[in-house]
Amino acid sequence: MVVDALKKKEALLPLALGLILSMIYLFLPIQYLVFASAGLIGLMSLLYNINIGIMVGLFIYPFIPDTGIIYYFILLVLIFIFHHFFKSNSDLEPNKVEIPIIIYGILIVIGTITSINPTGSFRDFTIHMVSLALVIVMVNSIKTKEELNRIITLLVFSATIVALIGLYQYVAGVEIDAAWIDVENNPDIKARVFSVFGNPNVLAEYLIMMIPLSISLMWYSKKIYKKVLFLGTSLILILAIVLTMSRGGWLGFAFSALVFILLVDRRFLLSIIPITLAGVYLLPQTYLNRILSIGNFNDSSNAYRLKMWEITMEIIGDFPLAGVGFGHLPFKQTFETYIRTMPTYHAHNTFLEIAAELGIPGLIAFLLIIFVVFKYSIKELISKDHTYITIISAGVLSGLAGVLAHGAVENVLYLTRIIFSFWIMIGFLLVLLRLNKKVNEPS
Repeated sequence: MVVDALKKKEALLPLALGLILSMIYLFLPIQYLVFASAGLIGLMSLLYNINIGIMVGLFIYPFIPDTGIIYYFILLVLIFIFHHFFKSNSDLEPNKVEIPIIIYGILIVIGTITSINPTGSFRDFTIHMVSLALVIVMVNSIKTKEELNRIITLLVFSATIVALIGLYQYVAGVEIDAAWIDVENNPDIKARVFSVFGNPNVLAEYLIMMIPLSISLMWYSKKIYKKVLFLGTSLILILAIVLTMSRGGWLGFAFSALVFILLVDRRFLLSIIPITLAGVYLLPQTYLNRILSIGNFNDSSNAYRLKMWEITMEIIGDFPLAGVGFGHLPFKQTFETYIRTMPTYHAHNTFLEIAAELGIPGLIAFLLIIFVVFKYSIKELISKDHTYITIISAGVLSGLAGVLAHGAVENVLYLTRIIFSFWIMIGFLLVLLRLNKKVNEPS
């Protein structure tokens, strides 16, 4: 009886789509029918296999407007719900790794309701809720190693296009925003690439997460042409992050490389010294000066951050339990009551920003997510056998470690596409944990 009911429900869908197309044909110009047909074909593809939608979404999200990608991922979530309602009898059961994410989501809801500006919180609330829903879709839709590999490969190809756009900007020449560089301390810097992200530091955040994925695919590939292909994508991505001139990005990338080596093969630690010495010798003076400016407190960017962190700590001290409200607008509104000469949108530190928005409990919940995800991923996924799961897990973990390191000097959970990138990486780890469990289950 249940099966017959489900078949009847599924039969309604093509009938409804046919009726819609007929109405368009009768009452609207032919071009509308063409566009509607193309859209419905795409929709039917997603209904047939939601992983097609995941692949498309992860490939296109760096290139389309924020509103567009939010609507697309909402559509993907709705299609997942449709799949679950019409075709699946399985329950969505969170495991011990996913529970801290649920707790963090609940605190986001509370932080939005209790915000000093609930309307201002809505933008960030929407992005994070859609991101968390996307994680649920990924975890419950990607069932095999082959499906995961196709999705990650497309994501790396998408990131390579992003990087190539940045390289083109460097060759063609782009104007540097005055806020991006302290000209007095860095007079030789003529360009900082930003590709489709509008800001070089944001591009660096994205690349930190993508580079280890590309290197993981190169590392695991058995065929020479694949190794060469992913070596090429890795070099393009690395060159792009160099050309961002983002000091925090460089530190994050260096930390991600260290984590990858520790997880995959510690013998490569010996190579760090000669590589560093070669870099010092070969890098142009402009880049060396930029690196040396990291510890220069006279640099206007560094001085600005230090003052901002000091004021943010005052805000946390005044709102320790619930914070000022989730999202950058409540933070901005509060921050500017403490000092009117430093207009800002965020604290330039992910952890201070979370504590200011959600209070100390919010920061603890976020740190708990990181601790639990890293703990169980390293414990259950990393082995000496260098399986696909081990190598890809090392890439995802090192990308997350790198972007969190960058989070010490930037709020990496501020812009839509970086928020999605962060939670997509978390989703990959949860998928890998489930795939690994399935592999190890007795048959």
